[in-house]
Amino acid sequence: MRRMLMIRPGQRWSSTAEPELGLGTILRSDNRQADIVFTGCGELKRFTHAASPLVRVRFAVGDHITIDGRALEVEEVGETDGMLRYRCGGEWRLEGALDPEQASLPIDVRLPLNACDPSHLFDLRSAALAAAQLDQSGFEQLALDLLTHFGGRVAPLTPHRFLLDSRELSVPDFEQALPASLPCRFPSEHADDDGSTLLDAVHPLYAAARRAFLASGAGGASFMIDDSLPARSAVLQTVFGRDDGALTALAVDAKFNRLGSFQPNAQSLYRARHAVIDMKPYRRSLEAIYPNLLQAAREEAGQQDMRRLLALRLVVGSEFALFGKNGR
Repeated sequence: MRRMLMIRPGQRWSSTAEPELGLGTILRSDNRQADIVFTGCGELKRFTHAASPLVRVRFAVGDHITIDGRALEVEEVGETDGMLRYRCGGEWRLEGALDPEQASLPIDVRLPLNACDPSHLFDLRSAALAAAQLDQSGFEQLALDLLTHFGGRVAPLTPHRFLLDSRELSVPDFEQALPASLPCRFPSEHADDDGSTLLDAVHPLYAAARRAFLASGAGGASFMIDDSLPARSAVLQTVFGRDDGALTALAVDAKFNRLGSFQPNAQSLYRARHAVIDMKPYRRSLEAIYPNLLQAAREEAGQQDMRRLLALRLVVGSEFALFGKNGR
C-alpha cells in the first residue's frame, strides 16, 4: 500500500516523471489532490495523491543549496509544521527560497529521480571518504582509480611504480604542468628513490583529485542490477558519517537484515560500469521498497550516532521490476 504523503503548501517537491522541471512549490493540497507550480518553467500541475510521482526534496547538514544563484552550505536543518528551514552562514532560510534549479540534489532523492551514477563510482566514493583508514594497497588502488576517473592513463612498471600518461588528465584546482609520460611511485620500504615522482597521501595531485571527486557528488547515489541475486531481492548499501569524520558502511537486505559484508557480483559490477539504466520499469518497485530500506539504514546508523548520509547504492536482482506487481 502506498503510504500517505504529508504534503503542505509551501513545501518543495520534485516529480519522478518529469525531473527536468526542477523543484516545484506546493500551492494547494487536500486529502486527495495537490497543485504544484514549477517556477523554473512556469508550469502548474495537479496530482492525485494515490498516484503521485512527487518526491520530497529535503537537504541535510553538509549539503550545498542554491539561493538567488549563490551556493550555500547547510549548517543546520529545522522543521516546523512540515516546513523546512536551512541555516546557512548563520542565517535561516525557508525552503521556499530555494532556486528551482539546484546544482546537486540530496543523495536519497537522486535515486527516485533517475539522477544516479554508474555503480562503480559508489565504491570509488566510499574509498575516497575512508581514505585515511585505507591500508597501503587500498590507498594505491584509490589513487589509480582517481587518476583514471579524471582522464589519466596508468601503466604499471614494477610493484609500487607506474607510468602516468597525463595528456588527458584534468584535475580541478591542480594547475601544475606534468610531463606527457610521468614515472610515479608509491611509498614503499622496498622502493628506492629513482627520480620518479612520489605519490603519497599528501601529494597535491592526489589531494586535488580526491577533493574534486568528493565535491562533485559523483558516486553519491547509484543503482545496479546484479544477475547473481535471487529474483525480487534487493540490498541497500550506505555510507554514513559524523561531523568528526568517522564513517560506517551498512548493507541492508529486503527483509531489513543487516549484512556483515556485502559486495555485488564482480561480473555484474563490471557490466554495470558504463551501463545507463532506464529506471522507469523499476519505479513502482522503488516506491514499494526503497523508502523502507532507507529508513532501516537510517535507524541502524542513528544507533551509532552516524546520521549524515554520504553515499548509497541500491543493488537489485534481475527480476526486481516484477516486485509489487500483484498490488496493481
